Amino acid sequence: MDPEASVQFVPISDETRRRYLNYALSVITSRALPDVRDGLKPVQRRILYVMFDRLRLTADAKTRKCAKICGDTTGSFHPHGEVAVYEALVRLAQDFTLRYPLVEGQGNFGSIMGLRAAASRYTEARLTRLSENLMNELRYDTVDMRLTYDAADQEPVILPARFPALLVNGSSGIAVGMATSMPPHNLVEVMKAAVHLVENPDASVAQLMRFVKGPDFPLGGRIVTDRAQLREMYETGRGSIRMRGEWKFDEEGRRRIENRIIIHSIPYGAATGPLMTEIGELIAARRLPQLESVNDETNEENGLRIAIELKPGADAEAVMAYLYKHTSLEQNFSYNATCLVPGENGQTVPRVLSLKELLQYFLDFRFITVQRRLQYQLEQLRRRIHILEGFAIIFDGLDRALKIIRASSGKRDAAEKLMAEFPLDELQTDAILELQLYRISKLEIGRIREELAEKQAEAARIEATLKSKAKMWKLITTELEQLATDFADGRRSELGSAEEVVEYDPQAYIVRENTNVVVTRDGWIKRVGQLSSVSRTRVREGDAVLTVVPGSTLDHVVFFCSDGIAYTLPIDQIPVSSGYGEPLAKRAKMQDGVSVIAALTTDSRFVPDLESTGDGVGLTLLTATRSGNIMRLPFESFRTAST
Repeated sequence: MDPEASVQFVPISDETRRRYLNYALSVITSRALPDVRDGLKPVQRRILYVMFDRLRLTADAKTRKCAKICGDTTGSFHPHGEVAVYEALVRLAQDFTLRYPLVEGQGNFGSIMGLRAAASRYTEARLTRLSENLMNELRYDTVDMRLTYDAADQEPVILPARFPALLVNGSSGIAVGMATSMPPHNLVEVMKAAVHLVENPDASVAQLMRFVKGPDFPLGGRIVTDRAQLREMYETGRGSIRMRGEWKFDEEGRRRIENRIIIHSIPYGAATGPLMTEIGELIAARRLPQLESVNDETNEENGLRIAIELKPGADAEAVMAYLYKHTSLEQNFSYNATCLVPGENGQTVPRVLSLKELLQYFLDFRFITVQRRLQYQLEQLRRRIHILEGFAIIFDGLDRALKIIRASSGKRDAAEKLMAEFPLDELQTDAILELQLYRISKLEIGRIREELAEKQAEAARIEATLKSKAKMWKLITTELEQLATDFADGRRSELGSAEEVVEYDPQAYIVRENTNVVVTRDGWIKRVGQLSSVSRTRVREGDAVLTVVPGSTLDHVVFFCSDGIAYTLPIDQIPVSSGYGEPLAKRAKMQDGVSVIAALTTDSRFVPDLESTGDGVGLTLLTATRSGNIMRLPFESFRTAST
């Protein structure tokens, strides 16, 4: 057989396009985006399922090594690397990442300082009580199962969540051509909104926002986005949330310490370690002279606590305005409610959802889940009632039944004779023959008859519930309210408005200091305080000092270059250095090969007064070129920074 006969030739562009689309679809539906029904990505779902169903790591169980959890997950359910699985597991356990952690970790699972978790062989985990509410109803056949990637086992397509986890804990993920970025919310607020939507199906997003007031982040913080913007965000599924850390003055007893600020919450996604570094760099570079020092006093007893010492007389409001502007103490959270929703033929498709749609998809799923749970319970009740009815039949003719059993040659013979004598089927007969002798006492017979009556009443109640949508929704809302009560806690993130954002003048943060700017022939610049001798200042080998420009930190230096362009820099932005400094080209957009030929200060102590010229034009700068051309330029135009 010719080997080429089985080869199909196709254009490489077509094949590449087909394979990339398959890859994109796989990433979108099977890896990166959460499902609106249980709020989980596949890797998270599989981790929780392994912990609940295979390892039995419930909230009251002993913790197990995370290496075991990750190994079982990748070995049986998740065809990807263990590193990615462990990262997902760690995130599920971090109380500074998830508003309501789904895993309880033991060991180093990372910290708010930005430190990474320890290796999986050192850490242990088990489920939290809340996460059990994502899976408790699996035993009632509430969701469909499917084959695992190697067809050796089965896994749930979705978890029978009893709360809208996507809204409650949020999610983030980057797929191909789309992404999701959902913030967490308060459980009680979300549950109240869900109940309100059940009772008022035509409720608008604005009405639902009477309950869901805005995101509720694990570390608190203050949301300074206007309510109108939040409403638009919840209506369209896209938007931006501006959030900032909160601060207060430190206290000793009842006395307020005016020069000591305590930051007690930070934006979602920020970490105290990098924030401390940012503030420390501002102090070292003297960008914010009002700051004296910063210390991280965060611990388990005090919670998040960053202490900032201010210099006497410093304006705390102005200091915080600067920190909000120049550090991660204020951030924007990009809201993108893209998630997977049920489509045709059991497939899921990505959609951007409004707040109402997020709740409605969950409620529709919850209705189906509760319906399947009740149907399963009803089937089990009917099976038990059927057996109990068999017991009741045999109890009415107990002496006759015992005589038949004694005269039988074995279990099969006894079963056939009992079914011939009494109106029993095989299931009932097997249960009767398995009945222990003590169960035929008068007391036990009475208990069995009571159980039959109870089971019949319970079955009638479930049948009535299944036949009535009103009763179904009443049951669902009751369960939602009960879960909200069981896990209720207060809101952590405060709600503010955009009006709280204080605009500040950058010049207000510059302390006036006399200084000197050293400019070298090769275009290196630095700032020094006192300069006793030009010959003693450090320059690179082969370089030399071109000029020294005096001035104050509130003024500018104008650098004139060989290409005829002048660059104006604020003196306070020129680095203080006892070394070489840095090249001007780092701060100005200079062309290659261009050199500095002169520099001039704008400090009024070293240039003539504007009104002293007397010609009405104001102070001017006279320039001359090598070819003999001269020009007169208004000096005022050089006082504005330009690079």
